[in-house]
Parts: sequence; C-alpha cells; structure tokens
Amino acid sequence: MARQADERIAPGGREEERWLTSVGIDIGTSTTKMILSRLKLVRTSSALSLPRFDITERQLVYQSPIHETPLRSGDEVDAERIWAILAAEYERAGVQPAELKSGAVIITGETANKRNARQIVHLLAERSGDFVVATAGADLEGLLAGKGSGAEARSLQARGAVANIDVGGGTANVAVFRRGKPVGTVTFHVGGRLIRLDGDGTITAVSPSLRP
Repeated sequence: MARQADERIAPGGREEERWLTSVGIDIGTSTTKMILSRLKLVRTSSALSLPRFDITERQLVYQSPIHETPLRSGDEVDAERIWAILAAEYERAGVQPAELKSGAVIITGETANKRNARQIVHLLAERSGDFVVATAGADLEGLLAGKGSGAEARSLQARGAVANIDVGGGTANVAVFRRGKPVGTVTFHVGGRLIRLDGDGTITAVSPSLRP
C-alpha cells in the first residue's frame, strides 16, 4: 500500500516521522475561535521497544477570526449555529474534518455551565475529525493560557512563583507556576460579559454568578 507523502520511512521499514493535522476549538463565554496546526511526530523509541512518538515541531496552518459565541437562551448553547461557524472556517482553510487526526474542543468560562454544554462539546468533537477530544473546565483553560503567555517559561528564571491571569467574558482564570511546573489554579467569577447592556445602557442580562 502506498504511503502518504507526509510520512517518512527509515531504511529498515520503520516509520520514522509523520505529520498530523490538528484542530483547536475554543468555545468561551464571549467568543468562539479555531486554529489548525500541523504537528510533526518523530519516533523516539528504538526498533526493539514499543513505538513512541513525540511532537517536535508545530506549524500554524490557519487561524479563524473571532466569532461571538451563539446562544439559544441564557442557559443554552446554540449547537447548530456554532457548527455552521466551524464548517465555514474549515471551508476557508481548505480542510475537511476527515483530514483531522488530533485536536480538542474546549468549552470554557460561563459557557461551560450552560445546560447543554457537555452534550454540545462532545457533538462538535465527533463532527470535527478522528481523535478530536472534548473537554471543559477552568483549570485546563488557565494552564493553557499560562503556557501560551510565557508564564511557565518565565518561572524557570524568576525567583518565587509566577502567576498568569486570563480574563475572559465570564471568568478570570489564574495559573501559578514555580520552576517550570504548575503548582495551582484558581478561578474568579470576574469577566467582561457577566452584565450585558443594550445600546441605551439598559441592563438586559445578569449572570447567575453575580446575583448573590
């Protein structure tokens, strides 16, 4: 059987490296966005041991514009409108969901507390390709933001701990790093979309987290 062009075979017939197309989808309180990447996997195990591949390189292929997260009501996510947004972005990127071999759909902030949040995120993961997983929660969101912002790397040079605060539409997630290791996370119900106003300045919605 012919090998795909993005796989390299060692002289002895052992697969040496491969490239995978991966997706990352973030459905937050205020916004929804998607990125596509190519990941280079290189075999790090010997021919006599079980295969082990590590990611050694990442190339950003496509980054969508930021879309407002569509809701059916105050406590329900609109799954079909979200999927319509993602389908249009796949088309713009020139990628079919069947081509995706890894990735994650992450639902975060206040959106993670919506009535149908978990069903929606699993549905989107199933439609988005093979081995695309679904997850929710502020801890992961805070850790990803801390790694992406450079707080994790800075903690290797700084004395004491380094904290990163990611302020979103519904929550502010804090991740604390010490010597390159995450040591704790905390979430505050502080964000830019907990109180909504119309054009006249009239309050149209207040998040349940603020009502007490």
